Amino acid sequence: MSKGLDLIIISDGKPGHLSGSKGVLNSIELLTNVNFQIIKANLRSKFWRWPLRMLLNYGGWLKWLPAKAQILLIKLFYKIEDINSLLAVKKGSWVISSGGDTSFLNAWITRLCGLKNIYCSSLRGLKPSLFTLLILTQGLPDSENQIIVPVAPAPVNRKEINKAGELFRSELHLEGKKVLAVLLGGSGAGFVYDTAIMKAIAEGILGLAEKQNARLLITTSRRTGIEAEKSLKGLIEKHPHVSYATFFNHVPEKVVSKFLGSSDAVFCTAESGSMITESLAAGKPTYAIYPQEVSPQPFYAQFLQQHIEAKHIKPVAIAELETIDLASDNKSYFNILENDPVSELAKKIKPWIFS
Repeated sequence: MSKGLDLIIISDGKPGHLSGSKGVLNSIELLTNVNFQIIKANLRSKFWRWPLRMLLNYGGWLKWLPAKAQILLIKLFYKIEDINSLLAVKKGSWVISSGGDTSFLNAWITRLCGLKNIYCSSLRGLKPSLFTLLILTQGLPDSENQIIVPVAPAPVNRKEINKAGELFRSELHLEGKKVLAVLLGGSGAGFVYDTAIMKAIAEGILGLAEKQNARLLITTSRRTGIEAEKSLKGLIEKHPHVSYATFFNHVPEKVVSKFLGSSDAVFCTAESGSMITESLAAGKPTYAIYPQEVSPQPFYAQFLQQHIEAKHIKPVAIAELETIDLASDNKSYFNILENDPVSELAKKIKPWIFS
């Protein structure tokens, strides 16, 4: 590796979790040159969570277990894409991960190889002392190794996305227009968005755009599904208020950054924590679209409620979409994050990186 800080990101392959780790990486890159590698690792069974928690929380005896034996145990618990690269990281390097299933490997490999580590998700029962630094949206009592942030880390640099947004507006001749970004996911995290619900969302958003004389930038995601996209294409593609639409399961495009940079407000389906987080990090008024059938997982329900109470996001039912008053909400509801979270985290993380 070339000169600079050496860093490994452990990823479980979930885009939202990788986004959190990349957000931390972006903050560190504002401070120093970074040589990083992403290594995918997946817990072989959810059953292993409890024994791993006990093993690491009360694992003082691990120091007496030979490294080869520990590596065999790690391989038993995890399927790791490139374990040799993970084990070859030099002492004093950093490990970053997000997502509960990565936490055990993060803590264990740090102890085994003499590394420093950052973790930015719920601890799920692990001791805070297993990590050099925790980056959390809700603080832990009596823990000094934590940074509290208003929104989870995300790889969103406001200066860059606003520049991309200005260029995209110019390409679409949207200067001076009201622009709404619409980020559609799909069923997940206890939220159900079937084809009929997606169609109803599209109809509500189109109705709002007509009333507000706004232009729409619309993208689906992998979760939306091919059948729902077929239904949406018929409604959206030739509508006069739709300036740009992309359908992930037909022709994938990376458009979220320029959509966020172009938009005056963002509408997300409520199941996607990563889409919501990136919208908040971009400093945009963000609406979370709720279906009728909702039973969110407790951890995710807490995430949503935290941002609703802080007025970072506004929940909206599908039937209410056409009645939204964007100007009134901007004036009296939304509490927009004023500063770029990537830059703010860089300031807070600097003493830890250079200590």
